[in-house]
Amino acid sequence: MLTTMRDPSAPRCYVVLDLESAVIDDSAHRRYREMERWTPADAEAGKCRRGYEASKDPLITPRWPFQSVVALSAMVLVEHCDGNLELARFATFSAPDLDEAGAAAGLFDLLAQLPPGAELVTWAGASHDIPLIVLAALRNGISLPKGWGWLAFCGDGRGNHIDLCRVLTGGSKMKLVHMAEYLAALSIPAKLTTPPFAVASLIAVGDYGTLQEVVEGDVISTALLLARWRSLLDPRARFDIVEERLLRQIEEQRPNRAYRAALHQHRERALRRWIEHEGKTLVSA
Repeated sequence: MLTTMRDPSAPRCYVVLDLESAVIDDSAHRRYREMERWTPADAEAGKCRRGYEASKDPLITPRWPFQSVVALSAMVLVEHCDGNLELARFATFSAPDLDEAGAAAGLFDLLAQLPPGAELVTWAGASHDIPLIVLAALRNGISLPKGWGWLAFCGDGRGNHIDLCRVLTGGSKMKLVHMAEYLAALSIPAKLTTPPFAVASLIAVGDYGTLQEVVEGDVISTALLLARWRSLLDPRARFDIVEERLLRQIEEQRPNRAYRAALHQHRERALRRWIEHEGKTLVSA
């Protein structure tokens, strides 16, 4: 079987995933140009084909098949019997310590250790993260771990995958939006350290410490959105309680990250709102 079934008596397990990628080797793109008979003179002149803008002509601007995974982060969450979530593991596989093959192998080793039926959680992972992970595995000759063979079909719906972007946009029928837009509407923190447009520059200059904070920040935001979404289906624990627990555990596990201060401030504001709300409730009672 490509997908391992979950034991219904066991607590649910989620692995929240995000990655960053970039074109760090142009040799494959040069092969593509040769296949298309794209001459060096054409390339030097920046000449694009009729009907294309330079930024949209794949002969000039490499598209996603030529990107490599540079940083990948995964957070494992386990469901409590009271409806809360426990942060079981928070791992980041990234340059400069790991190349693309090492990052993919690190993720697959983590997935192999999870209980049967663990569920992958992403924002737009079906159309971005999973295809890039599969490409990395193909490029580096790495097989998928047992129970995760469904990843080979790039998130087509046959596996244990909660793609929150697809779920929360009516199966992508609503106009697609950035995760930060959706999170802003819910007062969930996002883009904690660096704006998205700066990621390419971080990779170009080798600022991998900040890059790791970016990818971890997106995982944290996605995990909080998962917790909020679960409250639609599971009334046992209020979101503010789940959020407080998760953020406290993240602060403990990542004490030196730049985003820690922003998360702590968010926790304090949420706590003040909770105290004010509970005080008003007691007075009215």
